[in-house]
Amino acid sequence: MTELLLVLLIIVVVAGIVVYALRGRSTNKGKRPARVDPLADYPEVYDPHKIGVGDIITYAGIDHVVRGTIKLDEEGYIWHEHLLDGSTGRRWLTVEDDEGELEMTLWMRREGTGLEPNGDVILDDKVHRQIERGTAKFTAEGTTGTAPSGTVDYADYATADKTGLLAFERWARTQSWEVSTGRAVTRGELSVIHSGPPE
Repeated sequence: MTELLLVLLIIVVVAGIVVYALRGRSTNKGKRPARVDPLADYPEVYDPHKIGVGDIITYAGIDHVVRGTIKLDEEGYIWHEHLLDGSTGRRWLTVEDDEGELEMTLWMRREGTGLEPNGDVILDDKVHRQIERGTAKFTAEGTTGTAPSGTVDYADYATADKTGLLAFERWARTQSWEVSTGRAVTRGELSVIHSGPPE
């Protein structure tokens, strides 16, 4: 008699589990998992020093992909240059800390100027004076148009009112100088979506 009751109890428990499982399956039938906004928890304030290859940077309403990044090191002073590619062409974004102050500059290459960093330089009817010059080691990742590593000579110029910026770079001593004009940008003028989860 006890054995019969035990068998009946086991049958009732198994039947209950089967009914519960079938009921759960029928309630979820036809429903797909809820979609999740991938940027819902994304920080509003980005860190300019974490920009890298694959990130999306929006400037003046236009999205740009970071195609490549160059890390430059001049005796321990480090800054980065990022190649941005968008529908209006390519430009470079420099990110650096100058005595604790964040500086970001957008640069456009100027072809065929024939200019070299010797004395004052006149471009676009403006006089530019040299403010800095040196040589830095660099390493590159992604698409940059440079070697993976090496040294670069540079010279930075500005107009008297600092609104006009001019940069010279020579990625190998045998090459001619590359010329770019630039303008300072603030952190708020750019929005950044990282290609991976923020660190």
